[in-house]
Amino acid sequence: MTSRLRKLVTFVAALVAFSLALAGGVWLFLSDGQTWPALGWGVVWGIAVVVTLVAFIGFLRETDPDATADEHVVVTPPTTPLPPATDKSTPWPYEWLAPALATAFEGTPYVVRSNGHSVLVHADLADARWRHLATRRHLEHAFVARFTPTDKPGVVKRTDESRQVESHAGISGLGAQIAVSSGREFTYTRRKEWSLGLEGFRKQVDYEFSTAEINVPVKEILGRAGWREALDSETKGALVMGAMGLSALVLVPLALGVKALVG
Repeated sequence: MTSRLRKLVTFVAALVAFSLALAGGVWLFLSDGQTWPALGWGVVWGIAVVVTLVAFIGFLRETDPDATADEHVVVTPPTTPLPPATDKSTPWPYEWLAPALATAFEGTPYVVRSNGHSVLVHADLADARWRHLATRRHLEHAFVARFTPTDKPGVVKRTDESRQVESHAGISGLGAQIAVSSGREFTYTRRKEWSLGLEGFRKQVDYEFSTAEINVPVKEILGRAGWREALDSETKGALVMGAMGLSALVLVPLALGVKALVG
């Protein structure tokens, strides 16, 4: 995951690099009298600058999530069955998502919290799977998926976060966040520890975590509810930057080749 400051630096660096590529390429083509190549170069890199700038503005307008999860209360699964499945034309009301997610994660080592606006899905640190790691094996961070409604009906924005795990007298809880990564994260971790004691050489820790444990139930519930996850501004900007970086591998040699042929 990436800190907000590092993302800010990345956006600024990308804007500067794209702007220099735009201005420099257009100037080189025009200096040789190549109007059409200059126009094509300007359109391609101009789109990159505009899209990245829009993503950067969206990033600046987004506020940091709260530092703790204390204001979010645990959502209990409803006693009644879930509503019938629907589609994106008639999505469930947003307030139905938290109870539905609580139903999906019932009986798992994960918990669903809500403050009436955003919904958090994260490790239930009271569960034995995590409590042993948090209190005795120094589990330091917990993966948190945050869901926030957007202005579009049936569209939710997801933000993946890394939260500090704090232990006090054997009781663990989510502390202040140390990093936020907007969009999606796919992680798989496996940890095993063995030790030699009075009972012989035994496995003390066997820990496995995959974001699929959260992603799969969430996808099922959102699909049933007629909701979908949308790419946030940061992710769109990152995709554009990556696409432009790859396209530069083709455009730059092509431009140099055209220049050599014309020259």
